[in-house]
Amino acid sequence: MTMNLKNWMAVAGMLCAVCALPALAQTSGGIKGQVIGVDGKPMAKAVLTFTRTDVPAKYTVTADKNGKFGDYTLPVGTYDVSVKGTDGSDIPVEKGLATHVGEAQQAVINLKVLQAAEAGAAPPPGMTKEEAAAYEKKVKEQEEKNQKLGKLNELLQQNKQFLDAKQYDQAIGVMEQAVALDQTHDILYANLAEDYSEAKQYDKAADAYQKAIALKPRNAGYVINLGTVLAKSGKIDDANAAFAKAAQLDPTQAKMAMFNTGVVLFNQGNLDAAAAAFDKLVTQDPTNADAWYYKGICLLGKAGTDPKTNKLVLQPGTVEALKKSLQLAPNGPNAANAKSALEQIGGGI
Repeated sequence: MTMNLKNWMAVAGMLCAVCALPALAQTSGGIKGQVIGVDGKPMAKAVLTFTRTDVPAKYTVTADKNGKFGDYTLPVGTYDVSVKGTDGSDIPVEKGLATHVGEAQQAVINLKVLQAAEAGAAPPPGMTKEEAAAYEKKVKEQEEKNQKLGKLNELLQQNKQFLDAKQYDQAIGVMEQAVALDQTHDILYANLAEDYSEAKQYDKAADAYQKAIALKPRNAGYVINLGTVLAKSGKIDDANAAFAKAAQLDPTQAKMAMFNTGVVLFNQGNLDAAAAAFDKLVTQDPTNADAWYYKGICLLGKAGTDPKTNKLVLQPGTVEALKKSLQLAPNGPNAANAKSALEQIGGGI
């Protein structure tokens, strides 16, 4: 098969244009703690419900005989927490509790204090003057906290609606209100960063991710997303440094970090290093169809022509990588491009 070099480069460019950084995969967080009943004692076998507010989902967990509970497999997200009372009703106890990778959120649920606060009751009998003052202060603080969390939860819901509708300016405005109201929740900065990224305001997105990371420095997901927006803004060295840091923080994220590193190197035009990154990834994860595809595309970009015959000269492993990607994902997002590439180079399908 022969092909004019100019036409070949146009085909290669068309195929390579689809090489983009992937979205962050969902990972697990957790919530743990203890339930204190209305009698002031640990509530044995309490049933808790975690209702996810950023996407529709519910999870339940049962406390032990000492009222202690823990669910460490919850997807990372934002949750409202309720406890089933003795009459079978669900008692709301926490709003807008955000989970994170690598650590469980601590929740101490005291139904006696919550009941008294909601009823506006006087401090329990037997307290000293100082204890009563401290109790009243805690009740007031809890009321203010509940009001703030309610408002933040409302803003998060609005943000999701605007983001789903691709109304990025409105989404940004909502989350800017949220971070002005509260600077202690990393999830708020992470959502704002996502809004900026979708609006292609990558420098602002990077700044927001930095603030989320400052609050949760061991969240590898945030670090990978930071690397992604840095790459999109052209800060390649900083992006690769972020991906490397994410892999160190959480080995379970190492494959995604390596994949993103390969994409950044490819978009930078460093085909040798990109091909090496994808080659290393398929060695570690041989069932990763995307990695095989992009390895083939990198090798394809390094193809040349024989000056005497004008025939295409492929790098070793090009056809095998593209065929492997099709074998693993015959109907995947890259299948059509892989088939087209094989047809163009005469590699067969």
